Amino acid sequence: MPAGILLCYLKAMEHFELNGVRYEWLGQSTVRVTTPEGLILYTDPVIFDDNPPSADLILITHHHVDHCLPEGVERIRTERTRVVAFRESYLNYCVMDIKKVRTIRIGETMETKGVRLTGLPAYTERGFHIRGEGCGFLIELSGQRIYFSGDTGPIRETEELRDVDVAMVSVCDNIDVIKPLEIAEWIKKMAPGFFIPIHYTPPYAEEPTLKEDMFATKDPRFFTSRYNPEELIPVFKDSQTELVILRMLGSLPG
Repeated sequence: MPAGILLCYLKAMEHFELNGVRYEWLGQSTVRVTTPEGLILYTDPVIFDDNPPSADLILITHHHVDHCLPEGVERIRTERTRVVAFRESYLNYCVMDIKKVRTIRIGETMETKGVRLTGLPAYTERGFHIRGEGCGFLIELSGQRIYFSGDTGPIRETEELRDVDVAMVSVCDNIDVIKPLEIAEWIKKMAPGFFIPIHYTPPYAEEPTLKEDMFATKDPRFFTSRYNPEELIPVFKDSQTELVILRMLGSLPG
């Protein structure tokens, strides 16, 4: 199928399915991946839809509150759940939630719940995403190779990833360091089969409002920018990579 045709069917769809593996974007960097075998994996769980199913595996890339909220983890955590988090960031900032957490470093590979995980670099040249304080993940499950970026700019280390089936990559932040068009061109060099933009506030989401007594906020909308990923359609028109735009299923904090 020529590049771009699949987009007509997938744009703003509630889920994307590839060989039985289902991808759902709940908001921010929270993606739920469900395998044909019934395993449920969440990435950076801070936003949820109604009655979310409990997790078999949770991945946490770094400690920022739009990626790692203890109350988010606990909402989908049971005795069977395993959590894998970037070691330095998690141990330094999230020790209150360390029970039953396995940590991972850049370049380290581990297997849990039948899923193979490799920690990948994630950082920006300026701003809040400092080298060594977070990671991305290469996720291998059900015969698929999935790249989950965490918060990163275009970096050489992961540009050289090959044979990626699905790339779930942050396209915005709130200080204009992570730029959608730069990310898109970088993804084209990586040439995954499918690219799912995440970590942005969609045009249809409500504007966040600060509460009167707030000094700081945990509302993820304050940590990214409003963006319409349809602007990326021309970039991928003649690309080997199919752009998949998913509708945000989760409810933002009230």
